[in-house]
Amino acid sequence: MLSVRKHSWMMAFGVAGLLGVAMAGPTQAAGAVRWGEFSASSTDRLTGASVEAGNTYVLKSSSISVGDIEALQAAQKRSESELQSLKTKVDNQDRAFDEFKRKDGSSSSSNDSQLSSLKRTVDEQKSTIDRQKGEIDGLKRSLDDLKRSVETLSNKVK
Repeated sequence: MLSVRKHSWMMAFGVAGLLGVAMAGPTQAAGAVRWGEFSASSTDRLTGASVEAGNTYVLKSSSISVGDIEALQAAQKRSESELQSLKTKVDNQDRAFDEFKRKDGSSSSSNDSQLSSLKRTVDEQKSTIDRQKGEIDGLKRSLDDLKRSVETLSNKVK
């Protein structure tokens, strides 16, 4: 805990020292630097500080322009937009896949149900055919009996 406080105090003194140097520096650079509100154009270069010999801080133009930063921001917005579009596509495909799985599963059980129903219908029709065969055989026997009876009666009449 003591070392954290000591570190904080050292940082505070360091910042205060830099501010002191910064306050002393503007008197000699006042002619070259203008402070105040302004609008930056896209061709303006960003300024960076560097330490030169004698531990003096010097402000220099960098190779990065305001236009470069604006282009990076625009590219980031485009990338975010494309990423959002891709996320939407993936979500839609995920929903479609889930729906397909549900439909495929339900159609499979539906197909099983239809198949069972068709098997029952075939079995019922088979038993109906067998029953009707039996009835037809019975009718044939009855017809044969009737024919014999008619023949018998016909023979008696002759």
